[in-house]
Amino acid sequence: MKFSAWVPMAIAVLLALLGSVYVVSEGESAIVLNLGKVVRSDVGPGLHFKIPFVESDRVFDQRLQVLDANPERYLTSDKQDISLDFFAIGRIADVRAFYRATGGDEEVAVQRLAPIIKNALTGEINSRTLQQVVSGDREKVVARQLASINQGAGTLGVKIIDIRIKRVDLPEDSNVLKSVYDQMRS
Repeated sequence: MKFSAWVPMAIAVLLALLGSVYVVSEGESAIVLNLGKVVRSDVGPGLHFKIPFVESDRVFDQRLQVLDANPERYLTSDKQDISLDFFAIGRIADVRAFYRATGGDEEVAVQRLAPIIKNALTGEINSRTLQQVVSGDREKVVARQLASINQGAGTLGVKIIDIRIKRVDLPEDSNVLKSVYDQMRS
């Protein structure tokens, strides 16, 4: 055989070899898809092999990540309007469930996770007075709801480790702020 006949075969073999290897770094987990169907999940760190052109890999970061939410308005049990700013810390716990629920898109996961957290916080804030929310132990407010939040987040393959309240404000356009200032003046 001539040298020129070997070149296309060598290139094809090289492409097949490169297409059959993938790397999962520390702190990551992967799934392997065979024509779109998950065949292997929770593939740990290291060098791994797959069938070229038939199987594909998706690698996901399993380190802790922060979901920073926009401030939301809540109503306390004494009918006072407050603005609550919080963030959540979580990670992907089940890569297969995460891929099935979100298609592997982290933005979709954030969009689906935010209402779960906000609904849980709404219930907790609604059961407390303004005094309890502002001066109370913020960690207790969140700790009571963490189990129910994780139950909803589990359907997305995500586990929320902690939720922190950054700030509790009285909205500028509410009557609460005016009444607080009137009390301070008197």
